[in-house]
Amino acid sequence: ALAGVDHGAKNRGVPKASVRMLSQADAARVAVVRLKAAHTWRAVPRTARLLSPKDREDRVEKICEVTEDFCLQPQTAGLAVSMFDRVCAKAALGAEINVPLDVVGLVCVLVATKFQELRVPAIEELAKMDLPKGRAPRSRILMKEAEMTVLCLLDWDLHEAAPHQYLEHLFQITGASKSCVKRAEFFVDMSFYEARMLDFSPIAIAAGSLMLAWQQLGDIESENKHTAQLACLCEVDLKTLFLCRHILMDHFESVFKTCEVTVRVPASAPMDDSLRSESPDSIFAPLDAMSVVPRPPGSKVDPDKFFSPLRCPPSLPLAGQSLAGSCR
Repeated sequence: ALAGVDHGAKNRGVPKASVRMLSQADAARVAVVRLKAAHTWRAVPRTARLLSPKDREDRVEKICEVTEDFCLQPQTAGLAVSMFDRVCAKAALGAEINVPLDVVGLVCVLVATKFQELRVPAIEELAKMDLPKGRAPRSRILMKEAEMTVLCLLDWDLHEAAPHQYLEHLFQITGASKSCVKRAEFFVDMSFYEARMLDFSPIAIAAGSLMLAWQQLGDIESENKHTAQLACLCEVDLKTLFLCRHILMDHFESVFKTCEVTVRVPASAPMDDSLRSESPDSIFAPLDAMSVVPRPPGSKVDPDKFFSPLRCPPSLPLAGQSLAGSCR
């Protein structure tokens, strides 16, 4: 790459300003282009969806619970969910899967961990997770055979870009505030549960999450300035991005039962979740008061006992922890 560079240029009085370094935003744009080129998004057709939205949400919940119990990163959960959806799509299209879906979910977590984390959960401990009541414990042999089955169904094509990876670059491109970053990251995590998000690419989900964060913060300036640019980066029209944002907001409201008018309940009345009403500001207020968004503690896991020592010595911290041992 340096063969054509004239190293004597500086001796001939060429000004240093002629060699311009990329700005942070420009470098992030280049990174997004490269990320898209390296990872081809595979849409899951609606005809290839094995589970109903409710059943899929239950499976995703189990996958996320396992990743939280082992203090894994949100990116690991996202990659595991993506692999799970691809396996289910193969089954819906006629591929034979002799592995229960609960085991498929655990194997997807195991494979995703090998890509994203420094330490891999021990198979014996992973096999105990999400064990249906009354079922005999899963053997190590079963888990290894299930892993090979999943890998073959995925055609060993495991390199995927999660929305979180795109989101980090979009933050740099748009100069997102701390409050915006926390909300957008939350919405990306939330998107895993919503089956309708399978219609959108990872970068579109990241962009939709960022747009929803602007909307909730009332940041009209950023929305007007960057929305068209986001559509260009995602290679979709504005209608698609606004639909993505709408679905995210719809899911958010269905989960947190948000509304503008709070239902007033007497203090003496028993608590009823059906009467609970929250605003986006009240939900995110605890996060805004923190410098770092905490992850669930995952206190069930003893890292020195439950993690494989093959990839990382026990003295190193868990993924998501600092060298001082504090949880993210």
